[in-house]
Amino acid sequence: MNLLRRLALGFPTNWNHQRGWSLDAVREPGAASYFIKWDPGTGAYGEDFTGAPRDAGGALLSGASRWYHPIRIAQFALHRYDVWQSTGDAEARADFFAQACWLRDNQHDAPVPGIYSFDFPWEKYGAPSGWTSAMGQGEAISVLLRADHRQPGSGFGDAAIRAAQPFRSEIARGGVVWRSKKDVFFEEVANAHAPHILNGCIYALWGLWELHQRANETWAADLMQQCLETIVRWLPRFDNGWWSIYSLMRSASGQPHLATLKYHEFHIAQLHVLAAMFSEPLFESTASRWEAYEHRPESRRRLIRTTLQTLPERLLGRDGVPGGARA
Repeated sequence: MNLLRRLALGFPTNWNHQRGWSLDAVREPGAASYFIKWDPGTGAYGEDFTGAPRDAGGALLSGASRWYHPIRIAQFALHRYDVWQSTGDAEARADFFAQACWLRDNQHDAPVPGIYSFDFPWEKYGAPSGWTSAMGQGEAISVLLRADHRQPGSGFGDAAIRAAQPFRSEIARGGVVWRSKKDVFFEEVANAHAPHILNGCIYALWGLWELHQRANETWAADLMQQCLETIVRWLPRFDNGWWSIYSLMRSASGQPHLATLKYHEFHIAQLHVLAAMFSEPLFESTASRWEAYEHRPESRRRLIRTTLQTLPERLLGRDGVPGGARA
Protein backbone atom coordinates (compact mmCIF):
# COMPACT_ATOMS: atom_id res chain seq x y z
CA MET A 1 0.00 0.00 0.00
CA ASN A 2 2.85 2.40 0.78
CA LEU A 3 4.43 1.72 -2.61
CA LEU A 4 1.11 2.31 -4.37
CA ARG A 5 0.66 5.55 -2.46
CA ARG A 6 4.13 6.77 -3.39
CA LEU A 7 3.38 6.03 -7.04
CA ALA A 8 0.06 7.88 -6.79
CA LEU A 9 1.77 10.89 -5.20
CA GLY A 10 4.59 10.96 -7.72
CA PHE A 11 2.46 10.23 -10.77
CA PRO A 12 -1.04 11.61 -10.05
CA THR A 13 -3.90 10.55 -12.27
CA ASN A 14 -6.43 12.69 -10.41
CA TRP A 15 -5.59 16.38 -10.39
CA ASN A 16 -8.74 17.46 -8.53
CA HIS A 17 -7.22 17.09 -5.07
CA GLN A 18 -7.62 20.23 -2.95
CA ARG A 19 -6.57 20.75 0.66
CA GLY A 20 -9.20 22.25 2.93
CA TRP A 21 -8.27 25.26 5.03
CA SER A 22 -10.02 27.55 7.48
CA LEU A 23 -9.61 31.07 8.83
CA ASP A 24 -11.52 30.35 12.06
CA ALA A 25 -8.30 30.11 14.06
CA VAL A 26 -7.10 33.46 12.68
CA ARG A 27 -10.17 35.00 14.32
CA GLU A 28 -9.97 32.87 17.48
CA PRO A 29 -6.36 31.70 17.94
CA GLY A 30 -5.75 28.56 20.00
CA ALA A 31 -9.45 27.82 20.40
CA ALA A 32 -11.19 27.42 17.03
CA SER A 33 -10.78 24.70 14.44
CA TYR A 34 -7.25 24.44 13.05
CA PHE A 35 -6.09 26.20 9.89
CA ILE A 36 -5.59 23.03 7.80
CA LYS A 37 -8.06 20.19 7.30
CA TRP A 38 -6.50 16.76 7.54
CA ASP A 39 -7.61 13.74 5.51
CA PRO A 40 -7.63 10.87 8.06
CA GLY A 41 -7.93 8.06 5.52
CA THR A 42 -5.57 5.62 3.84
CA GLY A 43 -5.86 6.98 0.30
CA ALA A 44 -3.08 8.70 -1.64
CA TYR A 45 -3.64 12.00 0.16
CA GLY A 46 -4.60 10.61 3.55
CA GLU A 47 -2.65 10.67 6.81
CA ASP A 48 -3.32 7.05 7.88
CA PHE A 49 -5.11 8.05 11.07
CA THR A 50 -8.04 5.72 10.45
CA GLY A 51 -7.29 2.34 12.00
CA ALA A 52 -3.81 3.35 13.19
CA PRO A 53 -2.63 1.58 16.37
CA ARG A 54 -2.73 3.37 19.73
CA ASP A 55 -0.97 2.85 23.04
CA ALA A 56 -2.78 2.07 26.29
CA GLY A 57 -3.50 5.77 26.82
CA GLY A 58 -4.90 6.27 23.32
CA ALA A 59 -1.88 8.05 21.80
CA LEU A 60 -1.29 7.39 18.12
CA LEU A 61 1.52 5.00 17.15
CA SER A 62 3.27 5.05 13.77
CA GLY A 63 5.35 2.76 11.58
CA ALA A 64 6.01 -0.94 11.74
CA SER A 65 7.97 -0.42 14.95
CA ARG A 66 5.10 1.59 16.45
CA TRP A 67 6.98 4.78 17.24
CA TYR A 68 5.64 7.84 18.94
CA HIS A 69 5.73 10.46 16.19
CA PRO A 70 5.08 13.90 17.78
CA ILE A 71 4.07 15.53 14.48
CA ARG A 72 1.55 12.82 13.63
CA ILE A 73 0.23 12.83 17.20
CA ALA A 74 -0.31 16.60 17.00
CA GLN A 75 -1.95 16.43 13.59
CA PHE A 76 -4.26 13.62 14.70
CA ALA A 77 -5.19 15.71 17.74
CA LEU A 78 -5.98 18.75 15.57
CA HIS A 79 -8.06 16.61 13.21
CA ARG A 80 -10.06 15.07 16.05
CA TYR A 81 -10.50 18.48 17.68
CA ASP A 82 -12.13 19.74 14.49
CA VAL A 83 -14.42 16.70 14.38
CA TRP A 84 -15.36 17.25 18.02
CA GLN A 85 -15.99 20.94 17.38
CA SER A 86 -18.22 20.33 14.38
CA THR A 87 -20.16 17.26 15.57
CA GLY A 88 -19.86 17.08 19.35
CA ASP A 89 -18.62 13.48 18.99
CA ALA A 90 -17.50 12.12 22.38
CA GLU A 91 -15.00 9.69 20.84
CA ALA A 92 -13.35 12.53 18.95
CA ARG A 93 -13.09 14.48 22.21
CA ALA A 94 -11.44 11.50 23.93
CA ASP A 95 -9.00 11.07 21.03
CA PHE A 96 -8.09 14.76 21.16
CA PHE A 97 -7.35 14.76 24.87
CA ALA A 98 -5.39 11.49 24.66
CA GLN A 99 -3.01 13.13 22.18
CA ALA A 100 -2.90 16.40 24.15
CA CYS A 101 -2.01 14.52 27.33
CA TRP A 102 0.81 12.72 25.53
CA LEU A 103 2.17 16.04 24.25
CA ARG A 104 1.89 17.56 27.74
CA ASP A 105 3.62 14.64 29.45
CA ASN A 106 6.41 13.79 27.00
CA GLN A 107 8.47 16.94 26.71
CA HIS A 108 12.21 16.62 27.40
CA ASP A 109 14.43 19.01 29.35
CA ALA A 110 17.51 18.52 27.15
CA PRO A 111 19.10 19.75 25.00
CA VAL A 112 16.63 22.59 25.71
CA PRO A 113 13.48 22.58 27.87
CA GLY A 114 10.18 21.63 26.27
CA ILE A 115 11.65 19.73 23.33
CA TYR A 116 10.12 16.68 21.64
CA SER A 117 12.44 14.11 20.10
CA PHE A 118 11.82 11.60 17.33
CA ASP A 119 13.15 8.20 18.32
CA PHE A 120 13.83 6.99 14.80
CA PRO A 121 16.17 8.25 12.06
CA TRP A 122 15.23 10.26 8.97
CA GLU A 123 18.14 9.33 6.74
CA LYS A 124 17.13 11.50 3.78
CA TYR A 125 17.88 14.60 5.83
CA GLY A 126 20.87 13.17 7.68
CA ALA A 127 18.91 13.03 10.94
CA PRO A 128 19.80 10.22 13.36
CA SER A 129 17.39 8.98 15.99
CA GLY A 130 16.64 11.75 18.45
CA TRP A 131 16.20 14.54 15.89
CA THR A 132 13.99 17.51 16.71
CA SER A 133 11.58 19.67 14.74
CA ALA A 134 10.22 23.22 14.78
CA MET A 135 7.13 21.87 13.02
CA GLY A 136 6.58 19.39 15.84
CA GLN A 137 6.97 22.12 18.45
CA GLY A 138 4.60 24.49 16.65
CA GLU A 139 1.85 21.96 16.07
CA ALA A 140 2.13 20.76 19.68
CA ILE A 141 1.62 24.36 20.83
CA SER A 142 -1.55 24.57 18.74
CA VAL A 143 -2.86 21.35 20.32
CA LEU A 144 -1.96 22.32 23.88
CA LEU A 145 -3.56 25.76 23.59
CA ARG A 146 -6.84 24.17 22.48
CA ALA A 147 -6.66 21.65 25.31
CA ASP A 148 -6.06 24.49 27.78
CA HIS A 149 -9.00 26.42 26.31
CA ARG A 150 -11.30 23.43 26.83
CA GLN A 151 -9.82 22.14 30.09
CA PRO A 152 -8.02 24.99 31.90
CA GLY A 153 -5.95 24.23 34.97
CA SER A 154 -4.77 20.84 33.70
CA GLY A 155 -1.23 21.87 32.82
CA PHE A 156 -1.82 22.26 29.10
CA GLY A 157 -1.18 26.00 29.06
CA ASP A 158 2.15 25.64 30.87
CA ALA A 159 3.11 22.84 28.48
CA ALA A 160 2.33 25.10 25.50
CA ILE A 161 4.71 27.73 26.87
CA ARG A 162 7.39 25.07 27.44
CA ALA A 163 6.92 23.76 23.89
CA ALA A 164 7.82 27.24 22.63
CA GLN A 165 11.15 27.42 24.45
CA PRO A 166 13.14 25.58 21.71
CA PHE A 167 12.35 28.54 19.43
CA ARG A 168 14.55 30.67 21.68
CA SER A 169 17.66 28.70 20.70
CA GLU A 170 19.46 28.13 17.44
CA ILE A 171 20.06 24.61 16.14
CA ALA A 172 23.68 24.53 17.27
CA ARG A 173 22.47 25.10 20.85
CA GLY A 174 19.80 22.42 20.72
CA GLY A 175 16.95 24.59 19.46
CA VAL A 176 14.96 24.55 16.24
CA VAL A 177 15.83 27.91 14.65
CA TRP A 178 18.20 28.38 11.71
CA ARG A 179 19.69 31.85 11.60
CA SER A 180 22.02 33.82 9.35
CA LYS A 181 22.92 37.51 9.51
CA LYS A 182 19.46 38.60 8.34
CA ASP A 183 17.38 35.45 7.94
CA VAL A 184 15.47 33.27 10.41
CA PHE A 185 13.88 29.97 9.41
CA PHE A 186 12.06 27.42 11.57
CA GLU A 187 13.43 24.02 10.56
CA GLU A 188 11.18 20.98 10.25
CA VAL A 189 14.35 18.89 10.57
CA ALA A 190 16.40 20.90 13.03
CA ASN A 191 19.93 19.69 12.35
CA ALA A 192 23.07 21.15 10.82
CA HIS A 193 21.94 20.23 7.29
CA ALA A 194 18.90 22.58 7.60
CA PRO A 195 16.92 21.57 4.49
CA HIS A 196 14.58 24.62 4.73
CA ILE A 197 11.24 22.81 4.28
CA LEU A 198 8.56 25.41 3.53
CA ASN A 199 5.43 23.75 4.90
CA GLY A 200 7.16 22.77 8.16
CA CYS A 201 8.35 26.34 8.76
CA ILE A 202 4.81 27.66 8.30
CA TYR A 203 3.24 25.16 10.71
CA ALA A 204 5.88 26.16 13.27
CA LEU A 205 5.14 29.84 12.72
CA TRP A 206 1.42 29.25 13.25
CA GLY A 207 1.99 27.66 16.64
CA LEU A 208 4.18 30.50 17.82
CA TRP A 209 1.68 33.05 16.49
CA GLU A 210 -1.19 31.39 18.36
CA LEU A 211 0.84 31.33 21.57
CA HIS A 212 1.68 35.01 21.24
CA GLN A 213 -1.99 35.84 20.65
CA ARG A 214 -3.30 33.84 23.59
CA ALA A 215 -0.50 33.93 26.16
CA ASN A 216 1.14 37.23 25.19
CA GLU A 217 4.61 35.74 25.07
CA THR A 218 6.16 39.04 24.00
CA TRP A 219 9.57 37.55 23.13
CA ALA A 220 7.89 35.67 20.29
CA ALA A 221 6.81 38.80 18.41
CA ASP A 222 10.27 39.81 17.12
CA LEU A 223 11.17 36.22 16.28
CA MET A 224 7.96 35.72 14.31
CA GLN A 225 8.54 38.97 12.43
CA GLN A 226 12.06 37.90 11.47
CA CYS A 227 10.80 34.54 10.23
CA LEU A 228 7.94 36.19 8.35
CA GLU A 229 10.32 38.58 6.60
CA THR A 230 12.54 35.65 5.65
CA ILE A 231 9.61 33.73 4.14
CA VAL A 232 8.66 36.82 2.12
CA ARG A 233 12.23 37.21 0.84
CA TRP A 234 12.66 33.50 0.15
CA LEU A 235 9.26 32.72 -1.36
CA PRO A 236 10.54 33.19 -4.94
CA ARG A 237 13.10 30.43 -4.20
CA PHE A 238 10.20 28.03 -3.66
CA ASP A 239 8.75 28.83 -7.12
CA ASN A 240 10.44 27.34 -10.20
CA GLY A 241 8.10 29.09 -12.64
CA TRP A 242 5.70 26.20 -13.10
CA TRP A 243 5.45 24.40 -9.70
CA SER A 244 6.28 24.86 -6.02
CA ILE A 245 9.43 23.59 -4.29
CA TYR A 246 9.17 21.41 -1.18
CA SER A 247 12.54 22.31 0.34
CA LEU A 248 15.70 24.15 -0.67
CA MET A 249 17.73 20.94 -0.52
CA ARG A 250 19.01 19.89 -3.95
CA SER A 251 20.08 16.43 -5.01
CA ALA A 252 23.70 15.50 -5.61
CA SER A 253 23.36 16.56 -9.25
CA GLY A 254 21.63 19.83 -8.30
CA GLN A 255 18.02 18.81 -9.01
CA PRO A 256 15.47 20.83 -7.00
CA HIS A 257 13.22 19.17 -4.44
CA LEU A 258 9.82 19.51 -6.12
CA ALA A 259 6.64 19.29 -4.06
CA THR A 260 4.28 16.41 -4.82
CA LEU A 261 0.73 17.43 -5.70
CA LYS A 262 -0.25 16.76 -2.07
CA TYR A 263 2.31 19.23 -0.73
CA HIS A 264 1.73 21.71 -3.54
CA GLU A 265 -1.86 21.83 -2.25
CA PHE A 266 -0.63 22.22 1.34
CA HIS A 267 1.48 25.18 0.20
CA ILE A 268 -1.50 26.86 -1.44
CA ALA A 269 -3.72 26.43 1.60
CA GLN A 270 -0.99 27.66 3.94
CA LEU A 271 -0.41 30.79 1.86
CA HIS A 272 -4.11 31.65 1.93
CA VAL A 273 -4.01 31.43 5.73
CA LEU A 274 -0.77 33.45 5.98
CA ALA A 275 -2.31 36.17 3.80
CA ALA A 276 -5.19 36.57 6.27
CA MET A 277 -2.97 36.21 9.33
CA PHE A 278 -0.39 38.84 8.37
CA SER A 279 -2.08 40.93 5.63
CA GLU A 280 0.83 40.31 3.29
CA PRO A 281 -0.34 40.56 -0.36
CA LEU A 282 2.55 38.43 -1.66
CA PHE A 283 1.07 35.36 0.03
CA GLU A 284 -2.29 35.67 -1.72
CA SER A 285 -0.77 36.44 -5.12
CA THR A 286 1.60 33.47 -4.81
CA ALA A 287 -1.24 31.16 -3.76
CA SER A 288 -3.22 32.24 -6.83
CA ARG A 289 -0.24 31.67 -9.12
CA TRP A 290 0.44 28.21 -7.66
CA GLU A 291 -3.24 27.33 -8.05
CA ALA A 292 -2.96 28.28 -11.71
CA TYR A 293 0.10 26.06 -12.13
CA GLU A 294 -1.75 22.90 -11.24
CA HIS A 295 -4.43 23.55 -13.86
CA ARG A 296 -1.93 24.02 -16.68
CA PRO A 297 -1.45 20.90 -18.82
CA GLU A 298 2.19 21.87 -19.41
CA SER A 299 2.89 22.06 -15.65
CA ARG A 300 1.34 18.64 -15.15
CA ARG A 301 3.39 17.15 -17.97
CA ARG A 302 6.58 18.74 -16.64
CA LEU A 303 5.92 17.43 -13.13
CA ILE A 304 5.52 13.87 -14.43
CA ARG A 305 8.51 14.20 -16.75
CA THR A 306 10.75 15.63 -14.04
CA THR A 307 9.67 12.94 -11.58
CA LEU A 308 10.62 10.28 -14.11
CA GLN A 309 13.95 11.95 -14.92
CA THR A 310 14.95 12.16 -11.26
CA LEU A 311 13.76 8.65 -10.37
CA PRO A 312 17.19 6.96 -10.83
CA GLU A 313 18.86 9.49 -8.55
CA ARG A 314 16.19 9.01 -5.91
CA LEU A 315 16.42 5.23 -6.12
CA LEU A 316 20.18 5.53 -5.53
CA GLY A 317 19.60 7.81 -2.53
CA ARG A 318 21.38 10.73 -4.15
CA ASP A 319 18.47 13.02 -3.30
CA GLY A 320 19.32 12.69 0.42
CA VAL A 321 22.13 13.96 2.62
CA PRO A 322 23.99 10.59 2.73
CA GLY A 323 24.01 10.57 -1.08
CA GLY A 324 25.35 14.09 -1.49
CA ALA A 325 22.23 16.27 -1.39
CA ARG A 326 22.55 19.62 0.36
CA ALA A 327 20.63 22.82 0.97
